[in-house]
Amino acid sequence: MTKHRRVRWIMNSLRKLLFLAFIIIVPAGSVLAYDFDYEKISADAYEYMVIIDIEVEVSFGTQSTEMKNRTLGTIVSPDGLVIFDGNPINQDDPFSVMSGMQVNIEPKKIEITLMDERIYQAEFIGIDQFTKLGFCRIISENKEKFKYLKLKKRDGFTVGEMLTAFILLPNYVAPPLAVDVGMVSAIINEPEEFVLTVGFNELEAASVLYDTSGAAVGLLVRLSDQGQAEFGSASNGFVSIEDFMPLLGVGDVKKIQKLIKNPPKKGEITRGWLGIHLQALTADMAEFWNLNIAGGIIVNDVVDDSPADKAGLQTGDIIVKLNGHSIEVDSDETLPIFRRQILEFAAGTEVDFEIFRRHNGNIDTLNITATLTRAPLSPGEAPDFEDDNFEMKLRDMVFADYSFYNLDQDKFKGVVVKEIESGGWASVGGINPGDIIQSIDGNNVANIDDARKLLSDIAGSKPEEVIFFIWRNNKTLFINIKTDWQT
Repeated sequence: MTKHRRVRWIMNSLRKLLFLAFIIIVPAGSVLAYDFDYEKISADAYEYMVIIDIEVEVSFGTQSTEMKNRTLGTIVSPDGLVIFDGNPINQDDPFSVMSGMQVNIEPKKIEITLMDERIYQAEFIGIDQFTKLGFCRIISENKEKFKYLKLKKRDGFTVGEMLTAFILLPNYVAPPLAVDVGMVSAIINEPEEFVLTVGFNELEAASVLYDTSGAAVGLLVRLSDQGQAEFGSASNGFVSIEDFMPLLGVGDVKKIQKLIKNPPKKGEITRGWLGIHLQALTADMAEFWNLNIAGGIIVNDVVDDSPADKAGLQTGDIIVKLNGHSIEVDSDETLPIFRRQILEFAAGTEVDFEIFRRHNGNIDTLNITATLTRAPLSPGEAPDFEDDNFEMKLRDMVFADYSFYNLDQDKFKGVVVKEIESGGWASVGGINPGDIIQSIDGNNVANIDDARKLLSDIAGSKPEEVIFFIWRNNKTLFINIKTDWQT
């Protein structure tokens, strides 16, 4: 476990202790003092709230363990779509490429318990990268129709307004739900419009929020850490106050309804991609270049053959408008606004940019249209397969690998060693997680299909040794693996 993950584990443990202390210290009467019709709210909630028990396998390099997560979920469609807090089982990890070892979190079993104690199995669907809302679907042989949550779109919220939510109590407590209250503390505009709350905690993420009229007005979500949505973002590996006390608030109903209509599917990429490395146009830079604008995006580099490259964007260009709207990005903190705008466009969308281009001391204004393509897969989304003989899991290389290691995507080919079983042939022979296998017994490997076929052929011929050609930390080496086939 990395130092960063150990710190996060400690902080998560502290959150749980603080949460339990809150339940013990705050008397129920103080919660009920607010003007909520809990009889009505509870009657509604018990129709669509469920308890989710998830069994996951967590693997990191040569280490693997099974974990269980128990959380509160909400049925959001008549066919049994369930929404829940996906953050505990989210495997998006900005350190995977840098460490060479992919953190893999695989849901193995999901059990749904309704409030009337009916139990169903469910299939995992996916997790939204911005809100970290997870989705699964109840498996019903009879295709039952379930009662589900209907969110009310509010025109606005008022600072000081009280909201309430349900919390899931430990499994030895009955009934399983208790109520909590929070308050709208601010209406913020950057890095996105967000109704900020106080009084709720991270363990209640994805809980349904109710106003004093008893209407379900949203879900409790985290303010998006949008910089993590794209490899190469400003993540320095340090734990900040936001890691310990994430900003929580009312998730936008329109965005949640969009997710419910088209929930994110694991391994399926629909978000758009432009293909640039970028930085914010700060006030100092704008003043230096005599630009009378509130902000913009400086193009630091353009990825070859990307939508940006094909549209004619160049290094040094300053993007000042997106689809006719000014880009008011003037700091690293507001840079995620632009990233999210691009990622929320679907692949195939045409986007119009107004750019400033410096040329011979002058600044030209140009209009450019780019057609976004599908965003590259992340390491966790890459196709993979596990070879039982060598006891290792391999995955395809992705854009992040080429970008981080500065490798030529057209010339460099191979598959990444995702996991190694301690004591297996690969582990004993010296293959490490993060190694890139370029050939097996002299046969080139371009992707996992090549690797799967070659390893299958080897399993048929059962040689005494197999030679792997490996790329590791900008060096290449041959590794001779001794085999021990069972007759």
